[in-house]
Amino acid sequence: MDVVIVGSGPSAAAVALALQHMPDVAITILDLGGQLEQERVVARTAMAESRPQQWNQADLQLLSAPPKSAAPGKIPTKQIYGSNFPFENLGQLDDIDAAELANDLVVSGAYGGFSNTWGAQVMPYSTGTFRDWPITRQELEPHYRQILTQIPYSAESDDLEEVFPLMGRPDRLPKVTARTSAVLNRYERHRIAVRRHGVTAGHARLALRGSSCELCGLCMTGCPYELIYTASQTFDDLRAHGRVNYHSGLKVYRVEEDDSGAVAVHATEVATGRTVTFRADRVFLGAGAIGTTRIVAGSLGLTDRKIDLVESVQFMMPLLSLRPMRELTQDGEFTLNQFNLFVTFDSDGRDAALIHCYPYNDIMLNSLPAFLMKPPIEPITSAGLRRLTVGLGYLPSWDSPFVELEVGPQPLNEGALPSVRVTSRPNEATGPALQRVIRRLRRTGRPLDLHPIPGQTKLSAAAKSYHYGGTFAMSRQGPGEFTSDTLGRVGPWRNVHLVDGSVFPTVPATTFTLTVMANAHRIATRALEGA
Repeated sequence: MDVVIVGSGPSAAAVALALQHMPDVAITILDLGGQLEQERVVARTAMAESRPQQWNQADLQLLSAPPKSAAPGKIPTKQIYGSNFPFENLGQLDDIDAAELANDLVVSGAYGGFSNTWGAQVMPYSTGTFRDWPITRQELEPHYRQILTQIPYSAESDDLEEVFPLMGRPDRLPKVTARTSAVLNRYERHRIAVRRHGVTAGHARLALRGSSCELCGLCMTGCPYELIYTASQTFDDLRAHGRVNYHSGLKVYRVEEDDSGAVAVHATEVATGRTVTFRADRVFLGAGAIGTTRIVAGSLGLTDRKIDLVESVQFMMPLLSLRPMRELTQDGEFTLNQFNLFVTFDSDGRDAALIHCYPYNDIMLNSLPAFLMKPPIEPITSAGLRRLTVGLGYLPSWDSPFVELEVGPQPLNEGALPSVRVTSRPNEATGPALQRVIRRLRRTGRPLDLHPIPGQTKLSAAAKSYHYGGTFAMSRQGPGEFTSDTLGRVGPWRNVHLVDGSVFPTVPATTFTLTVMANAHRIATRALEGA
């Protein structure tokens, strides 16, 4: 059987992992495949072959350059190894724009997709999430477990297991900062008081080889040892073993399935503009929710219309502690999300918010207006930063602003995708939902020594969370114009499967990518079991 996978991000990687042990399946990957610049690869390789104390300072400065913030107090677009290559336009962003402040960098052309810059958090969805889904967590659990045996995974046993089971045998997390230890220790001492307000604190769950961490402080700008999982690592391994046939430099623009079920995938060679066609028995579209939506819209004529996108909106919440850190430095620390605050309003974790809490890292310092680091204000700024924890939180999609994709007309040029404009409008539930979260955290501020700064919790722009999908949501009623069946099939297609966030009925506030991978693994496994 000939299978084509479109994309190289987490969902595409999960499909490949599901199919790799099926000897009669030939796997072809079609990808744009943007790569980190060679000079940065050379520098990273040199650093990976030595300990932090031995690093060349020029290599360190090249790879750890912090991103520039667009405006004071705004979260900058995340770089990796000093590069913006995950956001570079290789053709996938042509004819995409965004209204007002909405995000237009919504499709990655990089090898590994947006997993190059993700936060590496991996928790399953709560049981309550699946109240709105046509599948259950029990159906997904074997696939969660399969993914967690095939990617790096570090976690600790704590109260979060009540809603988010560990599912496997994780590696240990690296040593956490004194602030994280203090918060988690205070939680243990005041658990009853904190839990009374619907707040649970626990360690991060990360796609990270934690026991190998060198505590060099560079997690947020790129681990030189590549200990943080990216989907490209999966494809590197499969390519090294000759298990996949990988083609880069290709932009897929149309998929066709004939009456016999045979599928043709049409792509453009970015370097030459030439169109090429690949034939397959089955195709899995994993180009990211918006990338896949454009391919489907162009293929099935779903143009000149608006398509709803569901997003779990991100918010930034600065938190202050009365007890300061001794020193303002990221040296000797790991700087990914270290602990989570789970705020729930029901018994099964559906109506909830999740806040990932980050220790100090130099990106925080570089995001401040320059005058705050000049005398005589600098000592005051430093004192504040020594008490600061940055929380990146999420609300569920039903409490988030509404997002729409305005899809343009069918392109006249062969090889083009329909235009897309990302737009947003308010949801009257958003403000009250966010205020409920803030109120609960204020009530637990004293026992945790972690206080939300009044008036400083800010929502991110539309589509900025990258936790979005639902354009072809899975439905118990099966495939329709804007719904898919439980195997991600839409419209007339029987052998073309959508496997990314585009098929999610809802997007809860909890971590996104593990469920994307588990669901893609489930779809691929079931699709070929029934073939």
